[in-house]
Amino acid sequence: MYPVQSFCPIYSDAVNKVFTQVNTPGTLVPNPVATAKEQIFNNSTTRFLGDIYGEWQIMQGLKVKISFGTDIFYNKSNQYTPSTIYQSNGKATATVGVNRSINWLNENTINWTKTLNGIHSFNVLGGFTMQQNNTESVMGSSSSFVNDVMKYNSLDAGAIYNQPGSSATQWNLMSYLARVNYSLMDRYLFSLNARADGSSRFGVNNKFGFFPSGSLGWRISEEDFMKPLKGIITNLKLRSSYGFTGNTEIGVYQSLATLGNTSWIIGNQLVSGFYPNIIPNPDLKWEKTGQFDIGLDLGLWDNRIRVTTDYYKKKTTDLLYNVAIPSVSGYKTMLKNIGSVENKGLEFSLETDNFIKKFKWTTAFNIAFNKNKVLELGGESYKEMPEGDGHLKTGSFRRLVVGQPIGVFYGYRSDGIFQNEEETKAQTSSTSPIGVGMRRYKDLNGDNKVDANNDRAILGDANPDFFGGLTNTFSYKGIELNVFLQYCYGNEIFNYNAIELATPTGGQNAYANLINRWTPTNPSTIYPKANTNRSVLVSDLWVEDGSYLKLKTLSLSYSFPNLKVRNIQGIKIYVTGQNLLTWTNYSGYDPEVSYRGASTLLAGEDFGGYPQSKTFMLGVKIDMK
Repeated sequence: MYPVQSFCPIYSDAVNKVFTQVNTPGTLVPNPVATAKEQIFNNSTTRFLGDIYGEWQIMQGLKVKISFGTDIFYNKSNQYTPSTIYQSNGKATATVGVNRSINWLNENTINWTKTLNGIHSFNVLGGFTMQQNNTESVMGSSSSFVNDVMKYNSLDAGAIYNQPGSSATQWNLMSYLARVNYSLMDRYLFSLNARADGSSRFGVNNKFGFFPSGSLGWRISEEDFMKPLKGIITNLKLRSSYGFTGNTEIGVYQSLATLGNTSWIIGNQLVSGFYPNIIPNPDLKWEKTGQFDIGLDLGLWDNRIRVTTDYYKKKTTDLLYNVAIPSVSGYKTMLKNIGSVENKGLEFSLETDNFIKKFKWTTAFNIAFNKNKVLELGGESYKEMPEGDGHLKTGSFRRLVVGQPIGVFYGYRSDGIFQNEEETKAQTSSTSPIGVGMRRYKDLNGDNKVDANNDRAILGDANPDFFGGLTNTFSYKGIELNVFLQYCYGNEIFNYNAIELATPTGGQNAYANLINRWTPTNPSTIYPKANTNRSVLVSDLWVEDGSYLKLKTLSLSYSFPNLKVRNIQGIKIYVTGQNLLTWTNYSGYDPEVSYRGASTLLAGEDFGGYPQSKTFMLGVKIDMK
């Protein structure tokens, strides 16, 4: 709704409820109220999750386990756009789509346990697993309906049949695994693990990856020299581990030479055909991460105070990344294994039982620090990441830069507003229009020009300095209050919304503060003068601090004591609120946002993202005997 002028009426004919079609004057944007009220988009999902297993004890300490699980997912979407709103282009359109996914997993293990002389404990496991996923989808559509009565329930009633679509994909995963656990006097703990995973997604030369790991643990609190401190130190354990994991999330058929379909005009006739759309990579292999971890678990005063801390350092190699290639090849990108990334950090948690009698109060606090940086990019110092939003024509403003965090924002440094002719003459050329009242950008290399090659810099990144949460639980005679606070500090957000709202072209909605834009009588240093130029330069103006503190959950409950009801063990009533309060300096709706999904490479972008819903729930929980 950002682009729509605030003065644009909802109805062009309020009496007959005829909607205004588009935002006017200005950018052609559909009436959002008409879209919300008239366009139908129904989505229904049916899902079945099931597991079954069998165990056979061959002899004492030796048993075999076979399990089978399935996840069946069925989704149906119905969409109808009436002819009365702008998106229809005067023709009502109905679309029906079906997606089905069947995922099954088979695990087969043999496990041997043995204790010798009461102090040596062994647990050995071996096995293999198989997993397969099959996905199918089909879509049909038609348009130019006589009326809106049948909506999407009668596609054959449309005068025009649109091109249908369908797809089917499959991927497979097979794993061999082994594990040996050894404990000496339940005090010294050792574990060795190994697994070989094979995925159909990778190249024919590298289907399998090998991922070993090992760990050590020492229960220091069980040592004789700790007995004098037993009243203070209840539990003390030192542990360390090192191992490898793999990443296979690249989509299907990315290593193969696949074909796409399109249409051409040959001899004045429309002809369908195929074209190659992926460069094959038979050497495509697993992205591998090696991680070292050392941690300490501490319990004090009969475990009323519990502390856990971990330091980790991990290195990811053979990164899976779509590398830009010369356009003369006929392709834009190719999926390859390039470069490496390092992550290291510290995690700390503290849990305390503050009061333990009739009135109980427990506190749980956690904080995590993580730093990442790009170590290597196949011999290059940086790589441009995919372009930003096409609507605003921002171009690429994110980079992978060796020595910097993942996915930094990259652009110009703002330098206020040109206030007079002398200032404009001092800058001989610029990527942005030069003129009194227009935005000015810093000339970083001092050549009196502002250009993309020499005057852009790193503007920040979406990675927080630290994040965590604080939970307090209070209870008294069946009444319980739970308060959960969540926080994040030091991350930056690229705010597309601000670009829309702070550009005074008159073609879209705008900040109320633009009434203070630059004029000869109001020489603003923040907002430029009104003009029709919609070109946008990515700069630090649009990068904001995304730090926040949230009252994430507040829950009040009451448990009925001493119930004497047959077959009922307990009853609990509760009321819960979620996403209740947010404290932040971010100008958007919600700092906990990610326009491009969960991608680490593209985190921290906001373009019209809806804030998380403020939710209230009232419920009853009944425990049966």
